[in-house]
Amino acid sequence: MEVNNRIYDRFEVPFFIERQRTTSNFNMPGNHYHNAYEIYYLLEGERLYFIKDKTYHVRKGDLVVIDAYELHKTIDAGVPAVDRILINFKRESLGFLLPHTQDADLLSCFHKKVNILKLDVDEQNFIQALLSKMLAENQLNSIESGLYTKLLLAELLIFLRRHMERNVEIQHEFLNPQHKKISEMVEYINLNYSNRLTLASLSEHFYLSSFHLSRIFKKLTGFSLIEYLNHVRTQQACKLLTGTRMSITDIAEKVGFESITHFGRTFKSIVGLTPLSYRKKYLQKD
Repeated sequence: MEVNNRIYDRFEVPFFIERQRTTSNFNMPGNHYHNAYEIYYLLEGERLYFIKDKTYHVRKGDLVVIDAYELHKTIDAGVPAVDRILINFKRESLGFLLPHTQDADLLSCFHKKVNILKLDVDEQNFIQALLSKMLAENQLNSIESGLYTKLLLAELLIFLRRHMERNVEIQHEFLNPQHKKISEMVEYINLNYSNRLTLASLSEHFYLSSFHLSRIFKKLTGFSLIEYLNHVRTQQACKLLTGTRMSITDIAEKVGFESITHFGRTFKSIVGLTPLSYRKKYLQKD
């Protein structure tokens, strides 16, 4: 699998923001998760956004929040013109603000079972103005702009926290029965990734032909079945590599890889580093 290094490179910095406009149909080039929080605001167009185990239809004015290490991918929704603003940031980017916000918990919005915020017109105007300031300050690259960007990020996080407190969580509505079936399948994989899972066993479990299962899984999530399973296993391996002292061999077995060789090859194809290099690079940082 080809690794999109540009995607992974941006997570080397504590804070990243960009505005991107596209005029042709496309799918997100990298299937990924990362050790940074993500905020995605759609200015124009429509996208399908697969997050963890569900696919959401994101429309103009919607705001998406994704927790660190949460697997996600955007998929073409048939609307070629898309304009979005994307923020990735690590906890450290909030710097001196965190000790003063322990009670408020600026990051609480990422720990709720809410990924999509539907904003009214006034809220959209507020968010767009705030994000425009962040984009402008980020271009200045000065000491003052760095400080101001952190303050603006804190303001955005406070808005998200308050919005979630005011609005009762809306039950997720599946786009169609196929989306519901795939969501059930993804939940099953997320719970059983450490076991031996194959296309044949999943087809039998969910009463679908292998061909039909493969086709609709790819169409509705953006992943092939094997890609998704490998990403889930690699995602869990990343957590164990940086959060425990388990041996790499034991980690490979624990997350479901049948050999250390397969684990090493798959891990590097997804992350861009060997498991040992990843552990050395991030063990003391995150």
